Amino acid sequence: MTDDLQSRQQRPAPSYTYLPYLTWSLLLLLVVWFFVWLLFYRPTTQEQRMEASFAYALRYIPRAYVEEVDQAKLHQAAMEAMVKSLGDRHSLYLTPEQMRFLEVETRGEFGGIGVTVMQRDGLPVVTEVREDGPAWRAGIEAGDLMTQVDGRALSELSLDKAVDLIRGKVGTDVELGLERPATGESFVRTLTREKITLPTVEWEVLEGGIGKLRLLLFDENAADKTEEALAELAKQNVRALVFDLRGNNGGLVDQAIRVCDMFLSEGKILSQRTRHKQLQRSREASASVRLAAEVPVVVLVDAGTASSAEIVAGALQANGRATLVGTKTVGKGSVNEVVSLPDGSGLSLIVSYYELEGARIIEGQGLEPDVVVGEVPTLPEEPGPQDVEEWRRLYAESSEEQLQKALEILKQKLGGP
Repeated sequence: MTDDLQSRQQRPAPSYTYLPYLTWSLLLLLVVWFFVWLLFYRPTTQEQRMEASFAYALRYIPRAYVEEVDQAKLHQAAMEAMVKSLGDRHSLYLTPEQMRFLEVETRGEFGGIGVTVMQRDGLPVVTEVREDGPAWRAGIEAGDLMTQVDGRALSELSLDKAVDLIRGKVGTDVELGLERPATGESFVRTLTREKITLPTVEWEVLEGGIGKLRLLLFDENAADKTEEALAELAKQNVRALVFDLRGNNGGLVDQAIRVCDMFLSEGKILSQRTRHKQLQRSREASASVRLAAEVPVVVLVDAGTASSAEIVAGALQANGRATLVGTKTVGKGSVNEVVSLPDGSGLSLIVSYYELEGARIIEGQGLEPDVVVGEVPTLPEEPGPQDVEEWRRLYAESSEEQLQKALEILKQKLGGP
């Protein structure tokens, strides 16, 4: 045992010469981490500090508030408030469910409730109810005011955004809040969306060889259907045309440009004005005319004419191709870009404005007809049954008056009595 002890005592002590290197390496890593954090993670600008504060509040409130808080609702309220602060009725925060509906609508698989609406006093008013549709079966009538969709106040939204919320996937439910001025009644109806098939284009030949073409919406088939209708009218040797865009809430801009090309041989259709000059562009007529220049045109517009329909009406008016008859249009002349967010929600924000020939802006202005006909007075704040019935009668009469004025103008252009 003595030999073993001596042997152990004679062994050299272990060397720890690597410890200084390890220490310096760790210190170096800490210094690198600090500078990386300082450069990339620490909020140094005001924008970064605001983003950090928002994230902190979103975490802190659910943990510290005296009552239990739903963090998802808190986040949605904050996002909605941000977009609302822009003061723009056309920009919108979209929940994940609304984004899914939007994707379905883009594919042409959306459903509706079977009504036609126009905006009066800041709210959509039902002007027509399609027979045997969901709205008709629920007892909704022309003249009813829509106040809410799924609990969302429609007074805060533009007409096109209200229509977007009413539409959705076939088979899904939508809850509508309505007011019936005729009785003073307020009520709620839950309707199941159905596939609503509407003709994109309607046409006929009226007395005196005058054609009438009504374009109801700018869907993906609008230009093709319009071209087909113009070809059929040409076979009938029409001498003039009434182009009816009343109640057309718009749709796809590329379809609107194609329709403009069918009437214009030259001239600017529109230009897009953005914050970034390099993204601004202008669209000129491409001389693919489908209606002879000698055929006079009157375009009918009203308070339901919006977006792409305003582009067409405005371009034909600005280039001297058509006379506008009716009442002032909605004033939706902006391009909305939809951005998907990581949680499935989205933002629909205005990114540019349309300008017509002569730098005329549609957004917030609308189109002023060359001949104003058929203005309908607004309903009183607390209308009675007689007020509503009178309004409905005046609306029907104004529509006919506008058509008759269009025919009168065209007959004069044709040299008739």
